[in-house]
Amino acid sequence: MGNFRYPIVLFLTSFVVLAIGLVFKIMHRPGGQLITGSMFMVQAVSIVWLIVLLVRKR
Repeated sequence: MGNFRYPIVLFLTSFVVLAIGLVFKIMHRPGGQLITGSMFMVQAVSIVWLIVLLVRKR
């Protein structure tokens, strides 16, 4: 379970920052689009990282 900690923490952290980015977009603040797009990318990387760990584990 120790190997899975980092991608899961990265995913959850990016989820929180993504919510902040969505609030920025709703309030029409500058940087909302950048935060939202970058956090989608971080979530994709963390999911791929977790899949690689799961496949390599077996």
